Amino acid sequence: MSVAKFIGRALLASIFIKNGLDHLQNPEPIVRAARGAEIPQPEVAVQINSGVMVGAGALLALGLLPRLAGTALAASLVPTTVIGHPFWDKNGKEREQQQTQFLKNLALFGALIYVTGQD
Repeated sequence: MSVAKFIGRALLASIFIKNGLDHLQNPEPIVRAARGAEIPQPEVAVQINSGVMVGAGALLALGLLPRLAGTALAASLVPTTVIGHPFWDKNGKEREQQQTQFLKNLALFGALIYVTGQD
């Protein structure tokens, strides 16, 4: 693997690893959002999603099973983005902030699609 590809994957993975660890250490805000979206067993769902972010993020960072890791991370982004950043329900500054986070997640999703199509 090239140095550039290794660095790129590690940098892409870093946000997933950090957020996954944050959500495992302080799950309540995420559980509240999942509960509000009527996700069954929100505590378990948050733990699973956070574990996927950490585990698949680590695999991607190390270049191990990058297609599987990228696919798992992309799949975890769908509920995270829709539930966590519902800008369509907000107004004013909060709408702008949520829309920015939503679009950032779409960019990450695009990067993951790109990564999973490589090699």
